[in-house]
Amino acid sequence: MKFADPIAVAMRKVNNTVIIAGGQAMGDRPIQEDFFSNFNDECVVVADGVSGLPNGDVAARLASETAIWGYKHIRQRPFYWADKELLLKRIFRSVNLTIWQKRREKGFEMGLATTLSVLIIGGYKFWVGTVGDSSVLLYRESLIDFLTPVDVREDGTLTNALGMKRLGLVPHVAVEKLLPRDIILMATDGVLNYLDEDQLRVTFEVTGDTKESVANAVSHLIHTAQENGSRDNMTAILLKRIRAAEE
Repeated sequence: MKFADPIAVAMRKVNNTVIIAGGQAMGDRPIQEDFFSNFNDECVVVADGVSGLPNGDVAARLASETAIWGYKHIRQRPFYWADKELLLKRIFRSVNLTIWQKRREKGFEMGLATTLSVLIIGGYKFWVGTVGDSSVLLYRESLIDFLTPVDVREDGTLTNALGMKRLGLVPHVAVEKLLPRDIILMATDGVLNYLDEDQLRVTFEVTGDTKESVANAVSHLIHTAQENGSRDNMTAILLKRIRAAEE
């Protein structure tokens, strides 16, 4: 039995005030182990395969596809749709088990793992979940707020990722209002490890209210990370809420 999605219907009316653009670069890596997906401007996911294990590209793609699948199907249960934080945790649990089970297949016995960031966009609110060293940050009124911590030791090694253990995975979750002029950046470590807050702020301050300007801002962030020495895979997704005509 399928349930109606009344909030999703309302979201369609206001999401025309949200602009989303994304971009990638391979750096010096032989393969692209980052992957991102966007479902209907309601759910955006970014995954970064763990390079210390084989099959990072497979892990990232599988995580992204499973997260979007989870959002589309799990949300149909009113219990989860009414509690987006619980929905996020269920999505992460489902993705983690999918990655974990993949190692049972031939060719994946040595394991695979990935980081994951999931953004659920409501009309006037958003929910974020992360595991690993990819980050989600909010720019509002010249202030930059990293919404969730990263799972890394002081030496830069990961302490948590999807596929590293079968049970017990708990994502970092944050909930915020989505206000006019807000900018949300989802980025992998290949981008954010090579940008400082001043460089981020300068880019955000000149990001306009068109699809082209938001796409240009993404390109600028990736290009700046490259100029600052990044040779890693790079992925950046930028979301800006512009002021609605009736506001």
